[in-house]
Amino acid sequence: MRVQHWKIDREVVAQTERAVLVGQHEVFAIWTSIKQLQAGDLSVDRCIVPAQTPGVSAGGVWVHIAGNELQRIQLENFRDGRRSVIQLHTHPGADVRMSELDRTWEVVRHVGALSIIVPFYGRDGLALTNGANVYEREESDWRLWTSSEVRERLVLI
Repeated sequence: MRVQHWKIDREVVAQTERAVLVGQHEVFAIWTSIKQLQAGDLSVDRCIVPAQTPGVSAGGVWVHIAGNELQRIQLENFRDGRRSVIQLHTHPGADVRMSELDRTWEVVRHVGALSIIVPFYGRDGLALTNGANVYEREESDWRLWTSSEVRERLVLI
């Protein structure tokens, strides 16, 4: 089922904005959901910032999240009846295209999941409707949302 509207708790946005400002490097966060609000709508009400190590290489900036940390998050989600539905990370500049590195190391990868890429390491906030790119996972790849789709489908509550 395609999610029509992603209802995102403002506290999740605020917590994520605080988390991405830890330094001048990429930061990765996972947003989770526990319930369907109504047919086709999803409520995003939790932010998880995994233990991560930032790095820089010829291929770009990145973070490494150890497998045992990802396992811990999945087990916690299972225990709490939750699911990781959005992966979010920052890029150093205005270029928020999904890179090959981003595709190779995707964490939330089920069909219908979102990947949000935030410019300037989040220094200007998450810029969800003005600067960030939002991608939706389809069968074979990630599809970039149009700006009107972002404004219509991401709803802060």
